[in-house]
Amino acid sequence: MRTTTLACAIAALIALGASPAYAAGDPAPPVHGQSTAPAAAAPAPVAPSVAPAPVVTATPTPAPAASSAAPEPVAVIDEATQRALEVTYAKGESKAADLHGVMESLYRGKWFNAKDEDTRRCIARKETGGNYESVSAGGLYRGAYQMSKALAVGAAWMMLDEVRKELGAEAAATVADLRSTPVQRWNRYWQDRAFWTIWRNGAGSSHWRVGGC
Repeated sequence: MRTTTLACAIAALIALGASPAYAAGDPAPPVHGQSTAPAAAAPAPVAPSVAPAPVVTATPTPAPAASSAAPEPVAVIDEATQRALEVTYAKGESKAADLHGVMESLYRGKWFNAKDEDTRRCIARKETGGNYESVSAGGLYRGAYQMSKALAVGAAWMMLDEVRKELGAEAAATVADLRSTPVQRWNRYWQDRAFWTIWRNGAGSSHWRVGGC
């Protein structure tokens, strides 16, 4: 009878859905929605990989491009030597006889200005390429600096007294003759001197196209 009663009680519990009690040491029952599978063991920590240091390749610095040739520097000589040279040039001798090419100014007197020497060369190069015998298509402009007849005659008048004081009577007589001589027939020295006399430290620059020089 007692055995029958115990069996009936167990059957009743099973019918009601009750779970048998967990024995001591059994794991606790899961919470609703929680998996009953044992938790997976956490993976062992992996030491962070160290990226290899980047290889630095030295790139040689390119050499700067060669610039265009610098203008010929102005030679520096003493005044007495320069005066003696100009006496020679006034006669059309030595370098004064060379009427082609852009070279250093043969005149270095009162109106010569070293800081404007590159500009003078540039003007001669742009006007005629340094051709001291050049005559424009219409015949109005002549010489390396393409002076008009009126401009050339005016320059000769302006040079006369200075030439007489600096180079003497013979050179002054030559200047007097220049007033009736076409500019393209003046030697290099006189054309250079006429340019500087007209230029006058830039005051006469409007006679030439100086843009780009």
